[in-house]
Amino acid sequence: MRVMIISITEQGEKIADKIYNKFKNDPRVIKVSKFHKNVKSVLKKYFKEYDVIIGIMATGIMVRSIVNLLSKKYKDPGVIVIDDAGKNVISLLSGHLGGANELTKEIAEIINANPVITTSTDVHGFVGIDSLAKKYYWKILNPELIVEFNSAILKNKTIKLLSRKNLRYIFKNPKISRSYSWEMADVDGIQAILNNKKLKMVPLNLVIGIGTKKNIEKRKVIEAINDAVEILKIDIKRIDALATGEMKKNEVGLLDTAKELNLPLLLVKKEELKNKNYPSDSKFVRKKFGIGSVCEPAALHVAGKNSQLILRKITRDGVAVAAAVGEGNLKGNKVTS
Repeated sequence: MRVMIISITEQGEKIADKIYNKFKNDPRVIKVSKFHKNVKSVLKKYFKEYDVIIGIMATGIMVRSIVNLLSKKYKDPGVIVIDDAGKNVISLLSGHLGGANELTKEIAEIINANPVITTSTDVHGFVGIDSLAKKYYWKILNPELIVEFNSAILKNKTIKLLSRKNLRYIFKNPKISRSYSWEMADVDGIQAILNNKKLKMVPLNLVIGIGTKKNIEKRKVIEAINDAVEILKIDIKRIDALATGEMKKNEVGLLDTAKELNLPLLLVKKEELKNKNYPSDSKFVRKKFGIGSVCEPAALHVAGKNSQLILRKITRDGVAVAAAVGEGNLKGNKVTS
């Protein structure tokens, strides 16, 4: 998640600082930038470069500043507005696919404010189809049907999900069970069925990249992976593959982890790790392997086309993990033993 924070007043800048300091240490936030004043010019220049825009200003100022920058609801970034007294955090735009609703709740906790969310499915306690897709990293192929499906959900209709992969894990959430059912079927990706309408979704490849100290224990690797999925608020069964550098091909703890989780472990050549852009850099790893990180570039490479990090490197007991999503076929060389 790439986040921009922009303020106008001195009071607003203090709130921006508080949010910035929290987010710069949040591994889900891949990039966070802070701006002060020059709202229209800053937004015009950077609007498309961020996933979420947070403005500490009057709602009217934000609306007038972005009105000519908007394209489509499934492409625009999430936009959040906060008054400069820090009393209200308002999810203004792209509450579901842009992630503004969930982030509004988090920011409200950070600054002890009132979260303001106005999307109908949320205020009535439902999970919209676009919210479901956002949570589990499913790409919606025909987003023009979102409104029709969410309207049906608001009328207490059940949306049937069809897929080849087992989706039972999503029903641990009672709000999801309230509006959805699932059947295994020979279909591409995931199909949501409403009467004779099909909303088609493709799950992005979700890959956990791993770097470890030598002779690491399986238990420690699994604990680190559990940390990652907890931060991402997903089920471990949503993971599609594990990734690491080829120098770790004989690491028993990694091999045993892949077996226990029933996931492919894919190896990435050092040259391919070097070709990826990633935010973390370890002097120890660079000295030993000639690269600044293993887990981040490994995840990015294996995730496939248009890959992007969704979790920066986190470490625990000699294990470093990161997460990325991407499209198409998984890359890397599969380890089978």
